[in-house]
Amino acid sequence: MIPEWIPAEQLTNEEYHAHPAISRSALSLIKKSPLHYRAYMDQPERPDPTPAMRFGTAVHTAVLEPHLFDEQYTLAPEFSRTTKAGKEAWAAAIDQGKELLIRNEWDAIQGIVASISAHAAANQCLSAPGINEATYMAKDPQTGLQLKCRPDRLTFSGWCVDLKTTQDASTAEFARSIAKFDYHVQAAFYLHVIEAATGVRPKGFIFMTVEKTAPFAVHMLRLSEVSIQQGTREMIAHLRTLQSCIETSTWPGYSDQVEDVTLPSWAVK
Repeated sequence: MIPEWIPAEQLTNEEYHAHPAISRSALSLIKKSPLHYRAYMDQPERPDPTPAMRFGTAVHTAVLEPHLFDEQYTLAPEFSRTTKAGKEAWAAAIDQGKELLIRNEWDAIQGIVASISAHAAANQCLSAPGINEATYMAKDPQTGLQLKCRPDRLTFSGWCVDLKTTQDASTAEFARSIAKFDYHVQAAFYLHVIEAATGVRPKGFIFMTVEKTAPFAVHMLRLSEVSIQQGTREMIAHLRTLQSCIETSTWPGYSDQVEDVTLPSWAVK
């Protein structure tokens, strides 16, 4: 159980991303190469979010911080932006200082919120005592690196919950997404940082998955302990690589030798 009194850093999303501690998303670049990690960290500004990232952020706000959704988002005017009236209406909407969502995005978000509210396990998870979008920071005991994480939700009963929008929330397809996007490493990283910050390790990690299109099906998926252990091994390897790069001031990219490359098996006829 995570006691209510355990402190968490109450940072805005912007403040969290600006903090220099190592996040899981930054650490994941080490898997590609330390050179890619260093290039990302050296950027003066982060690249603009993709449409998919924008949509995901809006969904997170609507589900986890609904009190902020109306403050930060509005439905874009349904005018042709090639006309004078349309341009004026669009400019007036932007002047409100809110993020504009086009009709299909707006309707999808409303459908997702309704679907999650109607799902027994998801609704229970959101209704149970807990904290959303709280920041945890801690020094990794093995490498001394300063780490940070911002779980979507941490219930006081001890579950770390992550909201994911996806094309297919079935067990088999989302398992492929876990492997493709290293969500098991994310889970291990979050559990590790929360434990280091609070002294209490959450019971486990649950994905609250919801499909982006109608019927906006919801699926609550608890990550297996075997998968978390695999994620932990990969996380430790990434942290040790990063530690070594910092200590030696070397940031290798791909191999500096000539290597063979072969067509993938599916492309061989």
